Amino acid sequence: MSYYFFKTVTEKKETKVYPLPGQKFLGSGEEINPKLRVSCSKSVRDSKPIGSIFFSYSLYSIGKTHYKAGNIYYLNLTDKMSSPAVRAEYEKLMAAIPKEESMTEETTKEEVKEEIKEPTFFDEMAKIDMPTPNKEGFFVEKENWTLLLRNIKKHINTMIIGPTGTGKTSLIKLACEKLGVKLHVFDMGSIIDPISSLLGVHRLEDGKSVFDYANFTQAIQEPCVILLDELSRASYASNNILFPCLDDRRKLSIEVAGSKSVREINVHPEVTFIATANVGSEYTGTQSMDRALVNRFFPIELNYIPSNQEEKVLMHRTQITSDQAKTIVKIANTVRSLAEKQEISTSVSIRETLYVAELVKDGWNVGSSITKIFAPLYEGSKSTGERSIIYKTIASY
Repeated sequence: MSYYFFKTVTEKKETKVYPLPGQKFLGSGEEINPKLRVSCSKSVRDSKPIGSIFFSYSLYSIGKTHYKAGNIYYLNLTDKMSSPAVRAEYEKLMAAIPKEESMTEETTKEEVKEEIKEPTFFDEMAKIDMPTPNKEGFFVEKENWTLLLRNIKKHINTMIIGPTGTGKTSLIKLACEKLGVKLHVFDMGSIIDPISSLLGVHRLEDGKSVFDYANFTQAIQEPCVILLDELSRASYASNNILFPCLDDRRKLSIEVAGSKSVREINVHPEVTFIATANVGSEYTGTQSMDRALVNRFFPIELNYIPSNQEEKVLMHRTQITSDQAKTIVKIANTVRSLAEKQEISTSVSIRETLYVAELVKDGWNVGSSITKIFAPLYEGSKSTGERSIIYKTIASY
C-alpha cells in the first residue's frame, strides 16, 4: 500500500485522528494499531466534518502511545474524479476490511450527520458582542443580553423589570445599536393626554379642521423597536390605546380621526415593543400593572449588578481609583441591604453611585461625596429618622 488512511472522530468533545483498520507499515509489514491516535495539527483535525477521511504518504510510531504522519491530505469521497489513485487504494482497503469494521462512504456520511449540529438561534445571538464594564462601561448578565437580542430579532414584545437605575433603558439602546435596529423612545410616564400623544389631534389649517397624526402612529409603520419607557407610570387610558397593538390584532385604532382620515393603522410585522417598568411600593406615581397588559410581554428581570462589576463600571466611566470605587460600592451595598431588610424605605442605584464617583473624580473625598448624594434620598436629620441611619452607615467606613 502506497498510502496511509485516517479518520476524524469525536472523543471527549475533542476531534481526534485514528488510522483505519487493516493497514500495515510499508517495508516491515507490521500491523498498524487503529486504536492509537495519530498526532497532527488542530487546523487539519478541524478543517473538515467529523468522520472525514484523510491520507498521508508516511507514518511512523512515537513510542507506544501514538503515531506521527507526514503531510496529511483530505480525501474527497463525494468526488469520484478526486485523486483517482488514492481513491482506488482506499476502496481496496475498504473491500479487505470485515463489514462490521468497514468505513464506507455511507457510514461516513451517517456519522457526519449525527456529529454535525445546526447552530441554534441562541448560538447566533452569542456571536454578537456583549457590552462590558471595561469597554462600554455597562454590565449585563449574558443570559439577559442573549434573551433580549433574541426577542428583538424575533419581534417578541418584552418587558424589562427592575429597580430604578439598573440600566433598563440603556440596555435596550445598546442592544439596538449592536443589532443595527432603529429605536423610537416614548416616555409613558410623561404622557398627560394619551390621545394627543399616541394618536394625534385636530388642528385648524386654512380654516379647515385636519387630523395631525402623532409620532407614535408613524413609528409603528416601519421596522424598529418601540421603547415604552416607564410603562408602569402610564395611565390606564394609555394602556387601553396600546392593547390592540400588543396582541394578535397588531392594529392601532384611531376613532378620533376625521371621517376621511385613516382610522386604523396596521403595526409593521417587524416592530418590536419593549417596555421598562419599576414595580414596587417605593415607586410613587407608578400604576398597578394590569395583568392582561403584563401578559402581552415576555419578562426579563434586571437587578443590581455584582460588586466587582459595579466597581469596574465606576472606574471606566469616571476614571476614579480602584480603592475609591470599592469604598463607594461597599457603602452602597450596605444601604441596599438595609433596604432589603426594610430598615429604610428605599435603596440606592448605580445611578447614585455614578453621581458619587463623578464628585470624587472632580476632587471631593469619598465620604463627603456619598453623604452629598445619598442623604437627601431619606427623611430625617443627622440624629433622627432614616437619614440618621445613612449618616451612621457612612461614618462606619
